[in-house]
Amino acid sequence: MVGETETESAAATARRAVKDRAGTDARIVRAALEILRLHGPHRVTVEAVAALSGVAKTTIYRRYANREEILEAALHSQMASPCVPDGLCVYDRVKWTIELIRRGLSSDVGMGSVGALLTDQEPGFTEPIREIINARSEVVAEVLRNAIDAGAIRDDLDVDTAVSMLVGAYLGAYLRHGEVGESWADEVVHIVCPELEPDTTEQRP
Repeated sequence: MVGETETESAAATARRAVKDRAGTDARIVRAALEILRLHGPHRVTVEAVAALSGVAKTTIYRRYANREEILEAALHSQMASPCVPDGLCVYDRVKWTIELIRRGLSSDVGMGSVGALLTDQEPGFTEPIREIINARSEVVAEVLRNAIDAGAIRDDLDVDTAVSMLVGAYLGAYLRHGEVGESWADEVVHIVCPELEPDTTEQRP
């Protein structure tokens, strides 16, 4: 009986240790991402991450050898491609993916990373940042291709150029106004795909 109790106690302690470690890792990655989004990769240092996360530098160094490993972990956390929700009409799918561009550039990698990408500020992280943007861009491209196949938008649309224009539309709005309004996705759909009209009864083909 005593042996079983000790075993259960040891198992509970091990589970708490794993949970605490995961929580600490999450705090480190969140802090690195916030710095990355606002200021770019060059500002992601162990000192900055420790200050923002509240995790001691010694604890960070037990998990990551240097700032490069922290950055790799932060970028890796954003690599997964989002899935388009089921049951949306063509208009709402296109709008959702355009909103995905806004989220990708403003929240997933942030304008700090975009600036670093444009200036090749940290060459070692240029491609990972581009991969995140392209992963989201490919979701948009696939939705546009499906819309073409469904006859919802013109079949001569150059999808790659259209996606680049959508990314550029966000950057242009941000550069001109310093922020991008909530109505941006709707406005862009009306301009880029004027033949699409909201139709909540239409089902996904």
